[in-house]
Amino acid sequence: MELRTYQATFVNEIAQAIAAGNKKLVAQLPTGAGKTVIFASISQRYIAKQNKRVLILVHRKELLQQTRVTAHAAFNLVCQPIIAGMKYIPPSEIYVGMVETTWRRLQKVEGVGLIIVDECHRLEFAKFAEHFKDIIIIGFSATPLTASKSKPLKLYYENIVCGIDIPELIQQGHLCQNITYAPKDIVQRAELRMRGNDFDEQQMAEAYSAPRYIFNTVEAYKKWCLKLKTLVFNVNIKHSLAVEAEFIAQGYNVKHLDSTMSATDRAATLKWYKETPDAILCNVNITTTGFDEPTIEAIIVNRATMSMPLWIQMCGRGSRPTPAKNVFIIIDMGANAITHGDWCQARNWYDLFLNPPKKGKPTAAAVKSCPVCDAILPAATKVCPYCGYVYPDKMQQVEIELGEYILVTKNIDVEKLIKNNRFRKEHYPFFHIGEKLAIYAKSNIAVMTDDYAQHIKSMYLNLAREWMHIAMPQRKFNKWYETTATTHLFTELKNRFPYWKTNLITISTENQNEQHTY
Repeated sequence: MELRTYQATFVNEIAQAIAAGNKKLVAQLPTGAGKTVIFASISQRYIAKQNKRVLILVHRKELLQQTRVTAHAAFNLVCQPIIAGMKYIPPSEIYVGMVETTWRRLQKVEGVGLIIVDECHRLEFAKFAEHFKDIIIIGFSATPLTASKSKPLKLYYENIVCGIDIPELIQQGHLCQNITYAPKDIVQRAELRMRGNDFDEQQMAEAYSAPRYIFNTVEAYKKWCLKLKTLVFNVNIKHSLAVEAEFIAQGYNVKHLDSTMSATDRAATLKWYKETPDAILCNVNITTTGFDEPTIEAIIVNRATMSMPLWIQMCGRGSRPTPAKNVFIIIDMGANAITHGDWCQARNWYDLFLNPPKKGKPTAAAVKSCPVCDAILPAATKVCPYCGYVYPDKMQQVEIELGEYILVTKNIDVEKLIKNNRFRKEHYPFFHIGEKLAIYAKSNIAVMTDDYAQHIKSMYLNLAREWMHIAMPQRKFNKWYETTATTHLFTELKNRFPYWKTNLITISTENQNEQHTY
């Protein structure tokens, strides 16, 4: 089998990294890029050159069989499975096994020089890296971030080789482009408790099981992916069954799938899903990895997560292209795209490997939601490609948000202010304008922000220039006046908004003294 260009390049880069002395290596490659084919290619090259055996570790039975079939179909390689109950393991160039089953039978597996780990970000594989100090281990992952912030992959692996990224795979037609929608009425992440490194599952399930949010899930399906083959990721079994019941009540073709079902029932459900064009499959984690169904047209992530890998893996289930599909829908019911970025967003995995996010600190997401159609878009988007909404520039947006406040402050009559205070010191109106703007702000704005403050400053400087033009036409509105006005205004705002966290206020002793002269 001939590898795609990016696959061949990736295999060569891994070989070069190993030749450079890296015995423990992470290989990052997105879901859908042909990871299993690459396993087989690396195994073939290694066996031919080193005349040693290869052990491939997976975490699910379905992946064990998938690896064997792909290796044989692509390179005519025979893989010996390591399964429970085996008292004797026949010699083979390649072994394939699940973690615990293989770990208990390591003494029966001899001559291994290379271990390939699938989904290496799952920490159950870590003991192999710790046990085999002198054996080459290549850990594959689409998202090389562990669930434990205190145990990042760099503790177990020396380096990382990053392959082609999702945007390039989309551009080359190997993955589908997504459209992500984020409904506004969803469970608020801030109300969810943390347990370990993610949200408390039981509390989150209770929140998502409220009738309002179950109804909203079905409404989101009807709005954005009606009659599309849809995969729904729910919080737990009870929540998933409740969502299934609501879809049934509204007359939709839906089934539920979870790990407690018998193998026969699971197989029958997946067969039904594959063969039914408008099928809706509610599940709990079972189709997160290793589930390959290209006909999926829509993903509903009906939960929140602090795990970027989990978010990307769930979304990626809909990314496989077919002759009839070149785009798929993601409905984000947990504000995950805002937290972690859209599924198709480019990510610097090398930097994330070296500097993984600290506990409780999700990676920043450079996206925003369209206020008209709720689509998730790159932060720099000026026009929504789906509904045509034109984003105002930053100043226009602040003006929109400060609408009522601006209407009030437009009533400041500078000429009248000068006349009414003609017996006071000449600079009194200059300072009084700033004070009035701050008072009006307190009455009309709930929370002060730096953007608001800068816009109010612009208003103040315009009014101050008008004051000078009327009261002291012979003088020039110079830098001293601009600095004094800015300091005075920000101090007045800070006095009225004590919880305003800002770096804008830098008050010199000279300016503080000047404010008391009027």
